[in-house]
Amino acid sequence: MKLIVIGAALVSLTVKCALAGAPGSRFNPYRSTTAENGVSRRRRQCTEGVDYGPGIGQPPDECEVEAPSGGGGGGGGGGGGGDSSSSTPASDSSHAAAMLNQVGVTDVAVAQADIDAGKFTGDTGTGGIGEDIYGPFEAGFSSQQDFIFTGLGCSDPSVAYIDGGIDTSTAEKIVASACDVTLPRFDDDGEYISLLDQCGGHTKEYHNHEKLVCLYDVEAEGHSSRVGTALDDKGIYGKWEATDVLPELDACGGHWGRTPDSPDVDVYHYHVQDAPPFTVGCFGPNDDDSLVTVQQCRDFYTGCDGDLETFTTPDGEIEYDLWCPCFDANGSNSGIDIAELAVFDNNDDDGDDDGDDNGDDDGSGLPSSGAATIGTASATVVAVVATLLF
Repeated sequence: MKLIVIGAALVSLTVKCALAGAPGSRFNPYRSTTAENGVSRRRRQCTEGVDYGPGIGQPPDECEVEAPSGGGGGGGGGGGGGDSSSSTPASDSSHAAAMLNQVGVTDVAVAQADIDAGKFTGDTGTGGIGEDIYGPFEAGFSSQQDFIFTGLGCSDPSVAYIDGGIDTSTAEKIVASACDVTLPRFDDDGEYISLLDQCGGHTKEYHNHEKLVCLYDVEAEGHSSRVGTALDDKGIYGKWEATDVLPELDACGGHWGRTPDSPDVDVYHYHVQDAPPFTVGCFGPNDDDSLVTVQQCRDFYTGCDGDLETFTTPDGEIEYDLWCPCFDANGSNSGIDIAELAVFDNNDDDGDDDGDDNGDDDGSGLPSSGAATIGTASATVVAVVATLLF
């Protein structure tokens, strides 16, 4: 079966760099940016206002600096070609992930069977350990993608131009509606047509956005295996909490619980989701170790400003808050009439009379008995909150 991934040819105007000092960005432990151990540093063209500058930081060592673009702070390229540098917001919160850059790295390689089947289309990417996991957003689509939209069957490519700050799934739905095509799809020759490959990534500088289904066995029983590490050093796992059971996650995409790596101690960890933010919406938990609500997530990001845009998808019109990775139980990031996530549901099915079914005794989302039990390589720390009455 042949495979065509339209998004593999996308050229981003915001070039991916390791953004030293940028809010929400961290060091990638798998890719050396210095000439250590005989490994040459990778030189990249970088732009002021996108990769460095006020509110972002100094140019990374591996950057070749080009003329200023006059943009606002943000992150590296997200795979699209729209010039979003002037509108990409920077957030100062330590819980905020990069808007257009890395939120984690893969811990496992793409399965050889998926490579042989043509599901993985990385060009310079190898599909090996250490490939980038990006946040949900695209950089936008412009005339640079005309040939892509023509390949999708779009008679007037200009109808598919969109701003940056829209998650990949929604962006693809907007393009599909504007061009009156179905995305993703297999054509009559068995070719897969999509802005992402079947593994959930794209572009010549390959990075993952969604699914990550080529990194773990979706059919396996029990808790899904680990597929990556977020830039806060917490694990990212496949979609299942148990056999055919989806986890109840906070707005960051994580929760407290046992994992294959921590079978005896509850740890905060992330799961892959079918809907945005897909992997990491923010770096959780809260500073007090409680789970992150949608509103708390919105407070982490300057992009969650309530300045909504209306887009048409095959499912109808939606209101969308550009550059806001905080989605409620209905899949909306608008911030209007927030439908709180199931993990904060008032249904109390665990018998602890705290108003939720987390087994946390107090409704905080912490591990049981009001204590946050956090596993580390050397010790288990138990923090007990006591109320003293005088």
